[in-house]
Amino acid sequence: MPALKSVTTKSRRRKWRPILFSLLILILVVAFSLQTLKQALISIVVYREHIFTPPAQLWEKPWMARVKEKATFFWDLAALRIAREKRLKLFNPVIKPMIQVLNQREAAGEDITYSMHIYREIRWRLNFTADTAATRIRIDDLRNSLSAATNQKDASSQQPSDGSWGAGISAWYLRLYYSSDQIVDSLTPRFPFTFLDRINSPSGLKAVLDSAVFDSFTRTGGFNREQLDETFSAIARLLHKKKPIAYTFHPQLLNALSDYVSRWQNPVTGCWGQWMVDRQGNVWKMDDMGITFHVISDFQGDVPHKDLIAKRLLQLDNVDFPAGITFNEHYENHLNWDAVKIFRYAWPDLDSATKKKVRSEISRLLTWCLTQSCQPDGSFKISELDDTMGDAYRYGVAFLCETGYFDPKLKYWTDEIFPQANVVYRRIESKLQSIGLNSSGVRDAYETLHGKSF
Repeated sequence: MPALKSVTTKSRRRKWRPILFSLLILILVVAFSLQTLKQALISIVVYREHIFTPPAQLWEKPWMARVKEKATFFWDLAALRIAREKRLKLFNPVIKPMIQVLNQREAAGEDITYSMHIYREIRWRLNFTADTAATRIRIDDLRNSLSAATNQKDASSQQPSDGSWGAGISAWYLRLYYSSDQIVDSLTPRFPFTFLDRINSPSGLKAVLDSAVFDSFTRTGGFNREQLDETFSAIARLLHKKKPIAYTFHPQLLNALSDYVSRWQNPVTGCWGQWMVDRQGNVWKMDDMGITFHVISDFQGDVPHKDLIAKRLLQLDNVDFPAGITFNEHYENHLNWDAVKIFRYAWPDLDSATKKKVRSEISRLLTWCLTQSCQPDGSFKISELDDTMGDAYRYGVAFLCETGYFDPKLKYWTDEIFPQANVVYRRIESKLQSIGLNSSGVRDAYETLHGKSF
């Protein structure tokens, strides 16, 4: 009997194996189909946002060839987003507890600059690059910086290797970004600013910007968007500094930057953004409100087509970042500040109908900030985009100040009186003082609140 039972059991197992195998195949097919469907839906959404100007040579091809190239381009773009979502799903469970520690230490008034530098690079690698191996290494570095006796203040000191203030950062463009504001206060630096040498000629400047503007995303699996945004902004701010700095730029460098900006601008929409290179090597020009904000802001409004930019911004009100000003279909102070500053520069060039739309837009953004973001105790909610306490304060205060909510002289868009403004001001000021000003984000917020814009 035991032998018979054993044979029966083996027979049953053999009977179930094909069924289990078939179920496994079915599950894989469904999963693959869902993935394909998701990518197709994202492709359609991005296509319908109309944020890209197609390459001119596309219109010279037959209708079917145009349709195929468009479909392929948007399909490839959707793959970028899906890959990013996979990375976030993989790494967020590891990173989020560390972010909580960062926020707790920042709230306690600790200087955590070194760890914040590392986290800033992690956020870039996670969102914009396909190099998961480098991301893992940087996450380990962040963990070590929080657990070891790290001298966090080292990040606020000039580095002997290249003269930057980028301790903890391996990416050149981020060292440039974090050093740009330090340079103006360092007329007698300990070390020469050799990290600036690569951009200190018209050809070098063009090469650095071209490497970020032209984005061969199908080859790299990454998206140069943040690298472009921060590189350009840092260079523009350095070349427009009114105070002398301890570095001699090439005499034609500012003209070279201005010429580059002129060629880069989309004359139809007035915007700037990534130039995405498709599989065939053709360039699709993107309208990007975040990058457009940096260009118009860093050039202090001295750019053409500001009326077109404002109208385009209104059109993209419900489009997600980076093309528009929402983030996962909701507002963020960071992006709202960008929008209000763009509108400020464009305001004198706008017709009455557009000004009316701008008033309504800013009113909506302000209402959201005061009811959803700014809390009764003067703090700001930490959000998806501004996911550290410092950034939540930095951009919450910057937005309110830019609207003229606290200072009527800055209230270019309305004559409305805000009776609670002084109460809100005192709450925020008291909250910032209670935290202390060791964090760069909190310090920036405090200085902005008191009239020194960061």
